[in-house]
Amino acid sequence: MSRDILFLLAPDHVQSEGKFRYCPDCALVAGYLSFYPAVANAIDVRRVAPPRPRPEIVALLGEANQGAPVLVLAASSPTLPGISVKEAQGRRFIDVPGDILAYLGQRYPGGLPL
Repeated sequence: MSRDILFLLAPDHVQSEGKFRYCPDCALVAGYLSFYPAVANAIDVRRVAPPRPRPEIVALLGEANQGAPVLVLAASSPTLPGISVKEAQGRRFIDVPGDILAYLGQRYPGGLPL
């Protein structure tokens, strides 16, 4: 794995009461990527269907860590101060939306919050 991988839940895959549902945290991170397309191009962005299990995430992080959004760090990616990084199956990952955005803003050509 040479690039960081960001998993987001795909919109328009879950309906309830005749309306599509989306993950607010995934929408927040996707919005950041729309502000900073250079960041989206620098990482591997994958959209997965919401129902569990989510095989692509499970394969990397195990069944207990299949939540989204999640940023799986490449082996060569640094750990940055103040950002909570977890580890599973020998891989480091960030699963807190604010920490994902902070990491992306510090590591790639994106912005940081005011």
